[in-house]
Amino acid sequence: MAWLTDIVGGFFDLLAGLTGGSAFWLMVVVSVITAVWALLLFKAVTPQARLTATRDRLFGHIYEMGLYQDRLRVVGRIQADLARANLKYLGLTLPALVVLMVPMVFTLAQLDARYAKRPFLPGETTVLTAIVDDEGLEAMDRITLEVPPSITIEAGPVRNRAEGSLAWRLRAGDEGAHLVRVMDGGMELAARDFVTGDGLVSLGETGDRDWLHAMLYPGAPPLPGDGKLKELTLRLPARHTTYLGVELHWLAAFMIFSLAAGLLLKDVLRVSI
Repeated sequence: MAWLTDIVGGFFDLLAGLTGGSAFWLMVVVSVITAVWALLLFKAVTPQARLTATRDRLFGHIYEMGLYQDRLRVVGRIQADLARANLKYLGLTLPALVVLMVPMVFTLAQLDARYAKRPFLPGETTVLTAIVDDEGLEAMDRITLEVPPSITIEAGPVRNRAEGSLAWRLRAGDEGAHLVRVMDGGMELAARDFVTGDGLVSLGETGDRDWLHAMLYPGAPPLPGDGKLKELTLRLPARHTTYLGVELHWLAAFMIFSLAAGLLLKDVLRVSI
């Protein structure tokens, strides 16, 4: 799945470049594109004629309940019909929801990698933590951290043998992507970029050896499967983004923009939902 994650990540990098690195406009563009492919996939997977008929029948039962609300026996029968129509509607839409789930996971993962965290500003400090496996416990005294001149190691490594962890406090320097390397003597155990500056770059705090984690958190570089490290975590500052003057969590902004785009485009694309 790594190749697919790289393709999706490259597409998001392209969109970020086309929108000039604007967090607002990238969110708008991604939301509109998501609404388009989601509507088209929904249209392709669902039987549109049957879905429309079932939806109309469902609304008909709701209106019917309003007309006969003072007749309990009739309302009971309408509620049973309404429940059957609702189950049929869910049955028709469930395959589409399953199909939509896969591309939506990749989309949300890429948005989280760009909107949840931001790069460091020059002078900011953070902590880098490495956790070793059982094989790496005997190598803890040899493990060191190599950093470029633009990154300062202010403290560490602080070793916790009970948890098998090592921690360093780092200070950001000049803008750019600076490679830091965890070393066991002359052997590299892991490496990752320490990004200082600005922009909607893909970032993630914790990298590990699990492929699923790498797919869900594409901003954190995965660790070698046969290495001595189980986790490598770089604490990142949170990103705060405003949309038309209102600060929103990226997931809330995506839901609002994509839902609005979907409602505006469903008739244009002739999709019944």
